[in-house]
This record gives sequence, C-alpha cells and structure tokens, in this order.
Amino acid sequence: MNVGQRIKNRRKELGMSADKLAELINKNRATIYRYEKNEIENMPYDVIEPLAKVLNVSPAYLMGWEDRATSLDSLPIKKIPVVSQISAGLPIYSEENLIDYTYIATKNLSADKELFGLKVSGDSMDKEFKDGEVVIVEKDSVVENGQIGVVMINGYNATVKRVRYNDDQLILLPESNNNEHLPQVYNDTDDVKIIGRVVASQKIY
Repeated sequence: MNVGQRIKNRRKELGMSADKLAELINKNRATIYRYEKNEIENMPYDVIEPLAKVLNVSPAYLMGWEDRATSLDSLPIKKIPVVSQISAGLPIYSEENLIDYTYIATKNLSADKELFGLKVSGDSMDKEFKDGEVVIVEKDSVVENGQIGVVMINGYNATVKRVRYNDDQLILLPESNNNEHLPQVYNDTDDVKIIGRVVASQKIY
C-alpha cells in the first residue's frame, strides 16, 4: 500500500470528506486528491506531519514504516495546547488564546508537570527560536539559573528569555541578532512571575 492509499483509507475510516481534510491542513480538495492518487513522489515531511496529525496516525504509518494505523493517543507522546500569548487575568487555554495543539514525545518529561506550547513572536530570542516557532513550556514557578524561562513582568504578556540570578536581581537575557534587545534587570520590588521553563521547541506548519 502506498502513501496515497494510506491517506485515502484512513480518511474514509474516519468518515472525513476530502473537503474537510483539505480545510484542516489548509490545502484545497484537488491537492488532497493528488495526494491520494500518489501523484506527488517523495512527499515532504512538512506535508506528512500535518496529515498524520489530522488523521490521528503516526507519520511513520503514512510513510509505510509501520503496518498498523496506530492512534496517536496510544503512542508515547502527549497532546498539548498551543497558545499565542499568556496574559494576566486570562486562563492559559482560553478560547481566545488557544491556536492549535501539538504533540511531543513523553520521554524525559516530568510526568507530574503541566505542559503547554507558546508561539514565539518577535526576534528577541532568534538565535534560539525564530518568529512563529513554538516552544514547549513546562509549567513551574521555578526556573534555574541559565535556563530559558517564560516570565511575566508587571502583569503584562509573558516573555521568553534566558534567566540569570545575581543576588536579589533577576536578569532576563535576550539571545538575538538584533542589538536593540538589551538585558532586563528586575529586583524583589518588581512584579515578576515565573510561568515555566522551555523544555523543547518545534516549528509549526
């Protein structure tokens, strides 16, 4: 069975129309039919990955590396919400804020910690993460010295920065190719809240 047949069979198993699949991965119906007819050789991973996510199978299954259409829910991975920002007074996963879901392998993750994805905006950390990339955040009130954290300052939208401590000072360090971004220094009189630490990153297609 080729890639196209696997896509078509799985779509029909789910009772999903070609139009609906096209809508979910931001393509048109003609493109879906091209996929299913296997007219595109060596289909790139940035096409396979969103198809697999919508069809609730592993990319390996669509590529023919696995024999069974194993549900993503049964694999050693975790589905987590992705938000556009973290603002004071708003639940992290509020409808206005939730933009997507993503998956991450559970290996080496703390089983008792809550995870969420945050879409990076801007270039203040572009040596580590590009604009539009998604960072995976382990929710915690503590970020160790030198780790990359998500920090809320004065109740405003949270920022992603390298965290340093110097006596009673908290220093947020940008890692940017843009020299306009400077370190931010705070002390115990400032309203500073640690949201969590960045444990991984991934591009979103």
